Order: sequence, then C-alpha cells, then structure tokens
Amino acid sequence: EATGASFAVGGGNISGRAASFGIPAVKVDGTDFFAVYDAAAEAVARARSGEGPSVIEATAYRYFGHFEGDAGLYRTPEQLQELKDTHDPLQIFRQKAPKGISVAELDQIDAACETEVDESVAYARQAAWPEPEDLTKDVYLSY
Repeated sequence: EATGASFAVGGGNISGRAASFGIPAVKVDGTDFFAVYDAAAEAVARARSGEGPSVIEATAYRYFGHFEGDAGLYRTPEQLQELKDTHDPLQIFRQKAPKGISVAELDQIDAACETEVDESVAYARQAAWPEPEDLTKDVYLSY
C-alpha cells in the first residue's frame, strides 16, 4: 500500500492533530539536523519545566520504495533527483554547520564513517548464517 499521509491522516498532518489535545506541536524538515535539534531542545525544555508533552512532526523523503519490489512509479526520475539534490541530510548539515567546523574535518568524519560501514559490510558478509531456531530470538513477541 502506498497511500499518502495527506489522504490517510485526518486533518492532513500529524502536528495539526496535536492541537485537538491542547499539545503544542511543530512541523520541521526532518532532513535538517539543526531544525530537528532546535525543535527537540524546545520540547525537552517544555517538558522539564513541567509544561507537558510536545509533538514534533519531522518530515523526510524516501529515496527508495516502500518495499524491495516497489518500482516507485509515483515519482519521475527528475522528481527523485531533485529530492536527492535538495533534501540530502548530509549536504544540508554541511551547508549549515557551525563556522568552527572545517570542510576538512567534515571530510574526515565522512571518511571514518565510510570505513566503518565498509568494515561492517565485510564482517556481515563473512559471518555465518543464523540458525533457524534463532528466527524469533530477540523480537518483541516470540511465538
């Protein structure tokens, strides 16, 4: 199923529904680290001062389908490329990073992350397959 939230969510958005319960809410770009951080900081401050809960609706975009076989025919290749160009969380972070962080430092962090991912993939590929009896181990509900 690929029903959009605008169709499936009463009121059009999650943050708008919070008003029905008297809960402050904000909708932020979930691909913008700094927008999410600021919204979370405000919500935490409210909660810690005894002002109750808050709702943060952090919107983001999927670059891939809902499932492995999803052909993604609901977006054109051009639309998808535009999303990648304008809503890449890592690029947004680089653009908005504090002045004290140099491009070289960000490049070093990227390289370290890439190395960690490569090592993790290599480890997973050489690891033994799990035993069938482990299928339901460490899941919320085991039958």
